[in-house]
Amino acid sequence: MAKIGKPFQYGGQAVIEGVMMLGARGSAIAVRKSSHEIVLKESTRVPLRERFPILKW
Repeated sequence: MAKIGKPFQYGGQAVIEGVMMLGARGSAIAVRKSSHEIVLKESTRVPLRERFPILKW
């Protein structure tokens, strides 16, 4: 049986001519330029407790 971790809720928010999505390990922003081209920017996120081990209590 697969191990199930803590549930995580994904979130999103409207930005001018686009959308921003935030997940447990990454985020993405997609916008439409005036030339109708869609530009996507993705980035990874590292939780604070992994960046600073002292925060793992």
